[in-house]
Amino acid sequence: MKLAALAAVLLLASFAAACGEDQPPGADPFGTGTWRLVSATVDGAALVLVDGSPVTLRVDNGQLGGTSACNSYGGPVTILDGVVTIGPDLVMTEMYCMDETVMTLEAAYLAALPRVDTVAVVGEELLLTGDGVELRFEVIPLEPDAALIGTSWALDTITAGEVASTPAAPATLVFAADGSVSGSTGCNSLFGSYAAATGFFALGTTKMACEPPILEQEALVLEILGPEATLTIEGSLLTIADLEGRTLVYRAAAEA
Repeated sequence: MKLAALAAVLLLASFAAACGEDQPPGADPFGTGTWRLVSATVDGAALVLVDGSPVTLRVDNGQLGGTSACNSYGGPVTILDGVVTIGPDLVMTEMYCMDETVMTLEAAYLAALPRVDTVAVVGEELLLTGDGVELRFEVIPLEPDAALIGTSWALDTITAGEVASTPAAPATLVFAADGSVSGSTGCNSLFGSYAAATGFFALGTTKMACEPPILEQEALVLEILGPEATLTIEGSLLTIADLEGRTLVYRAAAEA
C-alpha cells in the first residue's frame, strides 16, 4: 500500500481560514468554481499536459488548491494592490505517479505558481501570469451527483489520521434499492445491508487469504464501513467516513 502524508485533508480544512485583511473575501479576481489548466508556458517552453491527469485550481477564502496532475496541493493566496502572491508555503500529498511525463508536468506547474503575480478572467478563461509564466485555465462545468444506487463505486483513496493511501488492490461497492450492498474489499467479496442515513450493518465477506498489505486494506475498509458511517456524494465521488474521521473515497465507475 503506497502511503502519503495527508496534505489533501489539511488543505480542505484550511480552505475555511482566510489569511488576513489583505485577502478579499471569496478571492473574486479568481472567479468562481474549479478551473482546469488548458495551456501553460514557463520560460518560453510549453508544458505538456497529460490526458487523464488534470491540473486544477480553486480559490476559497484565501486558500488556493487543486490537483497537480499526480498529487493534491494547496496553500495561501493573497491579493494586495492588484498584485497576487501565491504561497510561499505550498503543501501537497506525496504520491508518486509512474508516468514521468505526469511528474514533470507537476513539478513545472508547482514551481510556476509562486512566480504568478497577476490574475484575470478573460472571456471564459482564467489567466495567471508572472515573470516568464503564463497559465491558462477553463472552468470545469458543475458535475451532477452520481446516484448512490446502481452505480459501481471504485475505491480511490483511504485516509486515516494524517495519512492517505491509494488502494493496495481494487475494491468496489454497489448499492441496491432493496437495501443490500455488495462489492469487494480488495481481498474478499463483501455483502450485507446498509441504510444511507445510518450506515452499514450485517456485513460479511468471503474468507480468502491475501498478501499482508491487502489484508490491512480489507481490515480498515471493514472498520470504516460500520453502523455509524456517514455517506456523502459530491459529483462522481462517494465519501464514507466513520466517527474517527477515517474515510473511504470511492469514484463512480459505471452503472452496475
